[in-house]
Amino acid sequence: MINRVKIHFDQEREYVPLEAVRVLPEFFKQMMAGNGLFLKGYDSPVKVKFKGERPDGAHIWELETMPEMIETIFTIQATPSFHVEIDYEIQNQKDNLLLGKAIDRRQTYTTRQDSRNEKVRGNVVASNFLIAKTNIDFSKLTGVSSQVILSDIQKTVLRNYPQSKVVFISSSTHSDEIDLMKEHKKPIFVLDTETFESYNSDEVFDPKKTFEDEFLLDDKVNEYKKKKIGSYIYYPLFIQMKEMHFFAYLSLETERTRIPSEVLDLFKEVERTFQERIMDSNTHILDIKQNVLNVSRGGVALEISDMEIVKALKVKPSFTLDINFKLQAPIRMAVELRHLEEVNDFYRLGGRITGVSGDKKAKEIYHSLIDFFN
Repeated sequence: MINRVKIHFDQEREYVPLEAVRVLPEFFKQMMAGNGLFLKGYDSPVKVKFKGERPDGAHIWELETMPEMIETIFTIQATPSFHVEIDYEIQNQKDNLLLGKAIDRRQTYTTRQDSRNEKVRGNVVASNFLIAKTNIDFSKLTGVSSQVILSDIQKTVLRNYPQSKVVFISSSTHSDEIDLMKEHKKPIFVLDTETFESYNSDEVFDPKKTFEDEFLLDDKVNEYKKKKIGSYIYYPLFIQMKEMHFFAYLSLETERTRIPSEVLDLFKEVERTFQERIMDSNTHILDIKQNVLNVSRGGVALEISDMEIVKALKVKPSFTLDINFKLQAPIRMAVELRHLEEVNDFYRLGGRITGVSGDKKAKEIYHSLIDFFN
């Protein structure tokens, strides 16, 4: 039985409008004669055939196997040298035929540089996963080491803003602004405390309406006037473990109005750098073997059956592992998670190889082993 996959992580691709918009039928015929057209989102490949275009522009599709259609939208995909996706709204379904109206067409901006080798399946395994710890003691995680890391980052990233601060949250730390950051998990960036105008972005929480609804706005205006603060930004720092932990925030307060928007980007960089460093210092090796589904020069796909790996990837979506070709020394590589989907009783993981341990020769050996299995 063919089932839909459940997506747990999917790094966004960079898409551009599909260039073949006006010649879709011709494009479909080319794909059917080549790598094929497929229905997206199922645990087994579902091959499809383009059967024609009606006068109203709707397309008729014949499915090799008819899975259960759960949604009113379906997607046809193809991968010649780039990746193509076309979304359809179902108008009718009969036996193994689908009638749909195209509602979106897109293709990846970058082309695939090298092909995937699926002949390695059964001959190559992955082992020795260096992954994030998921049972970290939060009190230790936010202790002296995190303060040292943040202080170092502040000196480098925020050197042009020496007035910026890192404020650590304790059980006794309370304010309206802190409560709002904790609730909405967004920074507060007020450009002018007299009007309470906020930086206009979906990434920033605007507290003005909340303060108005709670009859606090006038008090807040007077509070910042007494403190001689004309503009401020508070940026919350969370640590993602089994849940989001709010442990500190970055702040910059000035007498003048309109702190420059570049500060928001700098605070984002601080957050990103801190997360990377703190997680890199809280990892462990899981000595188990998992199946390799396919490999290429730039990526690897794995069949993951161990839930500890899945939990760790939700905390830190990067890891290192050994790729073991038969009768060969293990090849150590760093991998960045690109997608993770649940397929029946296992997970299918796709990752981008960000580095191969050792000198240039190690990478050459890896490439030669891929070619050997072709």
